[in-house]
Amino acid sequence: MSDVRSLPRVAAIATLASRQETFEKVLPVIRAQVDHVFIYLDGYASPPAFLQGLDRVTVRHAEAVGDLHCSSRFLCLRELAGPAVVAIVDDDIVYPQNYVAAMTEALQQLGGNAVVGVHGRIFVPPHRSYVTDALIQGFAAGSAQPCHVHELGTGTSAFVSDRLPIDPREWDRHDMDDIVVATEAQKRGLPRVTVPRPPGWLKPLAESQADSLWARAQKDDSEQSRRMRALLGLYS
Repeated sequence: MSDVRSLPRVAAIATLASRQETFEKVLPVIRAQVDHVFIYLDGYASPPAFLQGLDRVTVRHAEAVGDLHCSSRFLCLRELAGPAVVAIVDDDIVYPQNYVAAMTEALQQLGGNAVVGVHGRIFVPPHRSYVTDALIQGFAAGSAQPCHVHELGTGTSAFVSDRLPIDPREWDRHDMDDIVVATEAQKRGLPRVTVPRPPGWLKPLAESQADSLWARAQKDDSEQSRRMRALLGLYS
């Protein structure tokens, strides 16, 4: 691929009805940086009023395509006419004005053959626990240089669509996208790399939400731990 920067740029977000307030703050910042935004509403009876009349936006109900929940954001890959830079975003993070441009430039530096992100995890021995046996580079932390990691937080990640043609309808779980996408990427030979950035480049809009999947994993990470070990097995 000659120039990743010449590709269309799209964003995809799956948002919970309980996070409508933060979602309303995230959307205009991201929409201003891309050619199109795909929105998957999870648990909404009807689209929120602030979505009415917006151009360059596609709105879907996550429930209409099955119990995909947050994984529904990857369905946008089925709607693209050709290769594009896809930025997966969360509904509770403050993104900077140059976010998509910086992620695109990071992909350019890697020839498009990677998944780039801001929140990374490196799994360390004894590899018993997904939660505790990991070094974490949080998305709000700074980093002076790119860092190869085992897993990226998908809500702060980007990739070239035809390099990672995944379909969440084929997954057996839809509540642990980070480790599932890391595995999908590793099977395709795509490294996961965190991007250089100053501290506070991204900031949380809210923390410790009751519907947090991370909070659930902290209570029981047995399935994530099994998948972590399977991912590491792909390296040998």
